[in-house]
Amino acid sequence: MKVQARSVLLAAFALAGLPSLALADTVRLAGATTVLNVVVAPNRATVEKATGHQLEINANATGKGLVDLAEGRADAAMVSEPMDIALAAAEVAGKKIDGATLRMHEIRKDEIVFIVHPANPVKKLTLAQLGDIHTGKITNWKQVGGKDMPITVYSDALTGGTRAMIKKIVMNNQDYAASVKSLTSVSRIADLVPGDEAGIGGLGRGFVKADGKAVIVETSRIERPLAFVTVGEPQPKVQQVIAALRTAGNAR
Repeated sequence: MKVQARSVLLAAFALAGLPSLALADTVRLAGATTVLNVVVAPNRATVEKATGHQLEINANATGKGLVDLAEGRADAAMVSEPMDIALAAAEVAGKKIDGATLRMHEIRKDEIVFIVHPANPVKKLTLAQLGDIHTGKITNWKQVGGKDMPITVYSDALTGGTRAMIKKIVMNNQDYAASVKSLTSVSRIADLVPGDEAGIGGLGRGFVKADGKAVIVETSRIERPLAFVTVGEPQPKVQQVIAALRTAGNAR
């Protein structure tokens, strides 16, 4: 299957006029953990073989990834939200970036979902209820038809794209409650909620494990892009990696 995927990638490069046997180079990526886990990591070996380039990855959240890009420490930033929200995450990380100089290259779509413990009887929430839970207006599960127990909210890192996306789409740009537990990585939500009956957290669907230890809450669909961002048009080596990831995703 890997050989077949490599053949598909090489053919794609030929059609795109991209050199498949280019001099080996390093492509520096920084940013969203979601993009790493859902897009890059599953295809890394195939992409490196097909392009001849090595990927150097720093999964340090969308905001910090954009700062690294703007300051020359990354060839591309990995982002998991539309550009305006990604730029807001960069500002939280300490830098206001001019979006006019940036280009977004979408690789695939993703969906943000909210998970709870299987023992929690609350399996459906509106976006308004989710917003009130994250801002602290709703603090107990009994307020939304559940058990009488305080709600524990788990969140992406402070500079994370998922956190910024939830703030804009779900919370109408209101502030997170001080009680919200901000984690080092959004992937940690999938580890912590299964051990906390009172817990809830928003994350990419791809992080949710199929072991039944967490349940996805029914709510309105929240779709987002998983993408690379470059300053201006991408360098040839970055364009090759983008093309390879798009092809590998379609070939799987």
